[in-house]
Amino acid sequence: QLVSATNPTIVFSDIVNTYHLSYSYDSCLRQISLEWDTVKTSDFHSTWKVAQYILHQDEGGVISSVSVPVTENEYIFENIKENTQYTYWLETRWQGQDSASNSNPVEKFTLMPQSPDYINAVSASVDGADTRLKFDIAPNSELSSYYLYKSDSYNGTYNQVEMITSENNTIETIDYNSNPDNTVSYYKLASANACGNETTVSDTIHNILLTVDNEEYVNTLQWNYFKNGLVNATYNIYRITEGSQATLIRSFNNYNTVHDDIEALEGQDLTGQFCYYVVVNQEGSAETSQSNTACVTLNPEVYIPNAFTPNDDGTNDEFKPEFSFLPTDYNLKIYNRWGNVIFESNSATEPWTGTDTSGKKVPTGTYIYLLQIKTPKGETIDKRGNITVFYP
Repeated sequence: QLVSATNPTIVFSDIVNTYHLSYSYDSCLRQISLEWDTVKTSDFHSTWKVAQYILHQDEGGVISSVSVPVTENEYIFENIKENTQYTYWLETRWQGQDSASNSNPVEKFTLMPQSPDYINAVSASVDGADTRLKFDIAPNSELSSYYLYKSDSYNGTYNQVEMITSENNTIETIDYNSNPDNTVSYYKLASANACGNETTVSDTIHNILLTVDNEEYVNTLQWNYFKNGLVNATYNIYRITEGSQATLIRSFNNYNTVHDDIEALEGQDLTGQFCYYVVVNQEGSAETSQSNTACVTLNPEVYIPNAFTPNDDGTNDEFKPEFSFLPTDYNLKIYNRWGNVIFESNSATEPWTGTDTSGKKVPTGTYIYLLQIKTPKGETIDKRGNITVFYP
């Protein structure tokens, strides 16, 4: 209020209020609450009316503003960062006036234990019925509490499955309820401050689910991309056959399907169980993630032609059964229509060339074969049928 120095009874202006700003900081809720009121009260009624309140926030040098209704005298700033310098002041704009009033500034440094600058999801490896997880924590972290979250889809709802206490820069844990032979599970790790609030959240990682299907001698392998295909990775495919060690058979960059033609495995038994697993290397990382082991069982197969033409023209001149395995015992007999044996062999590599016991070519007609073999696993197989001989 301005008065005359020579005559104090003369009033030259109305009463103008100034505003005092105060604050409170809740580190757990990550909030700074501001309140303001008049510094001086008076019985005089001011004709100056508030047109607008504007709160200004300086967040580590970044200034932002928010308008507050004139009926309010408090405001809450959310999502306050840790270890950051904050400054606030209230600007009051008056009705019918060009000028504005500013309150006192208030300052607060939000001191809290340092959250990690990053959390990297490193690996998710299947170990039998479990999934082993590994995360790297930024070395600047001063926190020791972490939440492990899990979801059944990449963009689905993540539920907390474990609370981990660790001061290490590497966190390893095991999900004992992952069912990795049938299910893809997605994981994130989040740091938590002293209030239990999340601060830093990792990227998403998941197990690699491998499936294998068989058609004749081709096993088709398929798997889901590592980290949902958002990173470059190398996929190394290993095969395990009965009685042998795992063998690397293929390596691919950013590829998730393989056709393994096992017929090309010359000299090997093509029956029994064929198992596979995938080992993933993310580009730029020495860590690996391993899939589940998926298997397919091939039954013994015997292929017997029903006709041949032993005319020595170099095409279809021989009759010989084919196998998906190497028989341990073998006996093939050929009978004519009178029931006489005209050919017999105990060697799986010896064909019938269409001759009888005297070495003469047999006439056109239908003959009977009897095949008795034993597989490497001791299974006995008997086959009986007809074979037609003709001369084109």
